[in-house]
Amino acid sequence: MRPLVVGIAVALAIACTRAPRTLALATGALRGANVLLVTIDTLRADRVGAYGSPANLTPTLDRLAAEGLRFERVYAHVPLTLPSHASLVTGRYPTRHGVHDNGTFTLGDVPTLATVLKTSGYRTGAFVGAFVLDARFGLNRGFDVYDDRMAGSSADLEVVQRTAEEVLSPAHQWITSSEPSVLSPDTRQPWFAWVHLYDPHEPYSAPEPYRSRYAADPYAGEIAYTDAALGSFLDRLRASGALSNALVVVVADHGESLGEHGERTHGLFAYDATLRVPLVIWAPPHIRPAVVSQTARLVDVAPTILDLVGASALANVDGRTLRPIVAGEQPFNDPGSYFEALNASLTRNWAPLRGIVADGVKLIDLPLPELYDLATDPGEQRNLYAQQRERARPLEARLDRVTSAASTSAARPSIDADAEARLRALGYVVSSAPTPARTYTAADDPKQLVPLNAALDDAAAMWSRGDVASAMATLQGVIARRPDLTLAYDRMAFILRATGRSTDAVAVLDGAARDGHADRALLRSLGSALRDAGDLRRSAAVLEELVRGDESDLQAADALGQTYARMGRGADAESLFKRVLERSPNGSTTWNNMGALYLVQQRTADAIDALSRAVAINPTLATAHNGLGVAYARAGQMDRAIAEWKRALELRPGYADATQNRKERPTGR
Repeated sequence: MRPLVVGIAVALAIACTRAPRTLALATGALRGANVLLVTIDTLRADRVGAYGSPANLTPTLDRLAAEGLRFERVYAHVPLTLPSHASLVTGRYPTRHGVHDNGTFTLGDVPTLATVLKTSGYRTGAFVGAFVLDARFGLNRGFDVYDDRMAGSSADLEVVQRTAEEVLSPAHQWITSSEPSVLSPDTRQPWFAWVHLYDPHEPYSAPEPYRSRYAADPYAGEIAYTDAALGSFLDRLRASGALSNALVVVVADHGESLGEHGERTHGLFAYDATLRVPLVIWAPPHIRPAVVSQTARLVDVAPTILDLVGASALANVDGRTLRPIVAGEQPFNDPGSYFEALNASLTRNWAPLRGIVADGVKLIDLPLPELYDLATDPGEQRNLYAQQRERARPLEARLDRVTSAASTSAARPSIDADAEARLRALGYVVSSAPTPARTYTAADDPKQLVPLNAALDDAAAMWSRGDVASAMATLQGVIARRPDLTLAYDRMAFILRATGRSTDAVAVLDGAARDGHADRALLRSLGSALRDAGDLRRSAAVLEELVRGDESDLQAADALGQTYARMGRGADAESLFKRVLERSPNGSTTWNNMGALYLVQQRTADAIDALSRAVAINPTLATAHNGLGVAYARAGQMDRAIAEWKRALELRPGYADATQNRKERPTGR
C-alpha cells in the first residue's frame, strides 16, 4: 500500500499551554452546518501530540487541535467500543441506555444524535470500521446509510475490521455526493457523517510503511497510519468545498492500557490509561482556538453538537452541552463522571467494576475499593481508600445515585424461565436470573485475577501463532483455577472446532453446561458444535431455547438457521436468515448461508442474488465464491462459474469443493 501524503500537517502550532478564552458562541452559531463526527477507537490521549506526546504520531489531530477547541481532560464511561459509543450518541450513561458490553447487548429505542439530526433535516450516514458496531447492535437508528460492510467472519477469534482507508473511501464518496451541484447551489441539504476508525485497536498491524517504521511500537504505527489516513481524507473534503461550512468533532471511545496495572489492552480495569480520551471540536471561523481545562465527558458530546447546530436537545440525558461553559455563559461545576467495566463480570463471573471521578478524585468500587488523587498521582499508583475514607464518602454517595437510577433495560439478556426448564430437561444447569444474586469477595476482585486475564490473552496469541497444544494447555490451566470462567471453555471449543475436532468441542461445552457453567455465549457455541458433529436434533433443541428467549440474539438465530438447513427445514431456515438480515443487512456470512440454502432448494436465481450480495459485501468469502460458481453453472453461465471457482481457490488454496467443481466442469478458461 502506498504511503499516504498528508497535506494538512503544516503549521503545527500546538495549543497546549493557552488558557481558555471567552468565546462569542451562541446556541445555533453553526445552524445548518454539516457535521463530521470522527471516533478513533482505542486512542490514548497521551499518544496525541496536542496532549503532550513528543512522538509526532498525529500531525492531523494536532493541527485540528491548534485551530479549534481542545478539551484537556475528557472521560469515557466504558473502556469498550459498543457501550462507549452508545453513551457518546445518546448522552446517557450505560446504566440508562442499557448497553454494558460488546456483542451481547443491543441499544434499544433511545433517541440518538442521528435520530435528532435526521428529524432536523440532515442527510445521515455512518461508516464503521469493525463488526462490534454492526447494525444488529442498534446504533444504526436514524441513519440513511449505515455502512458496516466487513471482510472476515464474526464467528472466530480474529477481530473483524477494515482499515481506515476502507472506511474513509465510501464516507468521502457519500459526503461529496450530498454536496450541492454548481447548477443547483440552492438544493443543499446538510449532512451528518459519523466515521469510526478502528485501527489502533489490537491486533496492531498497520499497513506499510507504518508497520516497518514502527516495528518496535506497533500501537504507535496504527495511530500514525490512522492520523495520516484521516489527514488525506480531510484534504480531499477541503478541496471539494465540503468543509467550508462544517463542524468537525474528533474523539476516542476509550484508551489502551499497554501493560499498566497488569492490563495488556483494555476492558478489565478503568484507570485513566483506558478512560481518558482526546476531544477536539473544529469549526473555523465560528470557533476560535482555545484549550478547555474543565472536565468533559463523552455523554456531553452529542448535547454539545446539537446545541451548536441549533437542533432540538436530547431529552432525559446524563450529559450536558459544553457550549455555555466554553462561551463563559455558565460557571463550571464538575458533575462527576460515572464509569464501569463489566466485561469481566459478565463473561468471567468476577466482581463488577463501577466508579466515579469528580474534582480530580477517582473512586473505584470493588471488593478491594480504590481511591486516587489524580492531581498528585496521575498514574494511580497510591490507593488512598483505607487512609482517606472521608474523601471517598461523597463519591460513594454520587455513585449510589447513578446506579440507583439505572434503567430496567440495563439487565443483561437472560434465558427465560420456560427456556431454562427445557434446557434443564436436556441436562444443562442455567439460571434465568439476569444477574446472579451473590456477594463478591476479595477473591473475585479483578485485581486479584489479572494473571487469569493474561492467560486468556496468551492462549489467543498462541493459537494465532499455530501453537494449538500450548493454547489448549493454557486454557485448561485457567479452568482448573477458575471453573466458572465460561469464556475459557468457549475458547477451547473454538480451537477444537477449528482443528476438526467437533466431537471434542461438544464434550468440553457439554460438560461445562452440565456442571452449571452455562451462559448464552457458551450455549450458542454448544449448539453450533453439535451441528458440526452431526447431532442436529440436540443442536436445534439448544439453539431454539436461545432464539425463543431473546429475539435480539441474532447470532443464535443464524446458528439455528444453519441447523435447520442441515435438517431439511428450509422454510424455517430461510425465515431465521431473513430475521438476521433485516437487522444486519450487511451480514455477508448470513447472505452466504442463505445462498447455500437456495442452492439446496434448486432456487438458482435466488442463490445467485444472495451469494452475489455476500461477495459484494465481503469479497474474501471463498465459500460464497464457490457457491456462486455452482449457481452460475446451473444457469448455464460456465465462464462466470469457472471465474468464481478460480477466485475461491485463490482465496483458499486447496479448497476441495472448488477444486472438484472445476474438475467436473472443465469447460471454459
